[in-house]
Amino acid sequence: MFFSAILLTCWAVGETAVPAVIGLAVDEAIGPSDVGRLRLWLIVLGAAFLAQSYGFRNGTRLSWFAMNRQEHRLRGEIVRTTLDPARRTTGRLPGEIASLASSDADAATGVLRQASMGAASVLGLVLCAGYLLWADLWVGVAVLVVTPLSMVVLRLLTPHLSRTSHRQQEGIAAAGASAADVMQGVEVLRGIGGEYRAGRWYTRHSQDAARAGIASAGASGRLEGAQVLVSGVVLLVAAGLGAWRVVEGDMTVGTLVGVLGVTTFFAGPLGTVVAFSEGYTRSAASARRIAGYLGAAATTETAETPGKVSADAACATLSLTLEDGTVVDCRAGRFTALVSADTAVHRRILDTVAGEAGTLLLDGVDARSLDPRVLPGVLRISPHTPHLFAGTVVGNITGLEGGPLPEALLRASGVDELVDLFADGAGHPVDGAGANLSGGQQQRIVLARALAGTPRTRVLVDPTTAVDSVTEARIAEGLRELRAGERQGTLVVVTTSPTLLAVADEVVLVGDGALRRATHAELLADDSYRAVASR
Repeated sequence: MFFSAILLTCWAVGETAVPAVIGLAVDEAIGPSDVGRLRLWLIVLGAAFLAQSYGFRNGTRLSWFAMNRQEHRLRGEIVRTTLDPARRTTGRLPGEIASLASSDADAATGVLRQASMGAASVLGLVLCAGYLLWADLWVGVAVLVVTPLSMVVLRLLTPHLSRTSHRQQEGIAAAGASAADVMQGVEVLRGIGGEYRAGRWYTRHSQDAARAGIASAGASGRLEGAQVLVSGVVLLVAAGLGAWRVVEGDMTVGTLVGVLGVTTFFAGPLGTVVAFSEGYTRSAASARRIAGYLGAAATTETAETPGKVSADAACATLSLTLEDGTVVDCRAGRFTALVSADTAVHRRILDTVAGEAGTLLLDGVDARSLDPRVLPGVLRISPHTPHLFAGTVVGNITGLEGGPLPEALLRASGVDELVDLFADGAGHPVDGAGANLSGGQQQRIVLARALAGTPRTRVLVDPTTAVDSVTEARIAEGLRELRAGERQGTLVVVTTSPTLLAVADEVVLVGDGALRRATHAELLADDSYRAVASR
């Protein structure tokens, strides 16, 4: 920023010097027909052009570099905050966050480039005013009086532009969030015939953004029109007074040439200063939106992981306290299946696992009190709804592209069939949200992700509902083999699948305030259990 401002200052000096030098050359060389002095002034004019060209080319390059670097850093900060496990939930949709990291980050950092140009333009205004005062006091005073008045008039328009710009960015973000939300659930919408209503919903948000954009463009256009008008008034005042002074004999023709040239250039710095004001209001509006998100999602203060929940231990006892007060203990190192014949109780189990209600304890410690950065190494929860990223099969399982996958893991998740099916094996490409995979294929990859690594405790929610019975049987057998290995930790599965229930070490039948613990075979004598676990 500093060096770009210095170089752009050279540009401003050169721009101001060119018409002034031409005016002096007219008076001291062309008028008297002095060839020697003409050569001297041509050399000075060339130096002024060199400073102007070199300063502008390199100054703008450095200012663009500074702007793009800060824009990259700001986007990185937004992404880091979004991905930070310890961040607070803000309730913003993914499309809105994407808008913050794109259009808002671009608008917020644009002020950096304009600041360098603004600093050089301020110097240009000072040099122009100084030259005009030196050339003729009346012209200089007139310019110095008219210019501040015009700036005050222009300044009155900028608050309105700031408000309309903020509404425009809010509208763009809302439209983006709406589009992302609709696309995420487009299959569901088609299934229930809701695509027309969803389309109208998006259209409304899009039209709101369009109206805000039109209002912002109108305010910007009025400001630019006022800028041109002010520049024209300043030039008219300088030209009129200068011509009058020449007629009166108080100013030479060369000086008039210089005055008109400098006054013409004067419109440039003046416009840049006004544009900086406009750009600043736009940047401030976007910066406030980004700051609001970063502040709302700032990392929460958490206590350090209590010593009794050590990541070095092989497994942990998991305890769920449901919203109705029912306590479900899952023993350390065991494969425990949770099942309920009551849909309301089943919903409470899911809410507790998701952290939306009740309490989830690890070795007696509330999971919410653990450091969110440490928690993934201690507890891994795999929800029922699969979510895959654009990349490859192995990348979605391990988070890394390439590298071998354990055979036991592939068998336990059913991904071994996919590896054999795809020509690229585990390197098979995956589209965003797994759009090129079937529901069963997606679920198997998500199951492999849940079983990978060495977290002490895993909780799976209905992990095989989208696969056929043969594949489910292979997965159950693979899980049993995988559990025979070392350091497999505690596994809790919320399911009604008899195939998975049959391989669990223990099945907990959760009723309304009552529990029954036994194996799958033993619980089949219970009518309520048999009704939900037999299919």
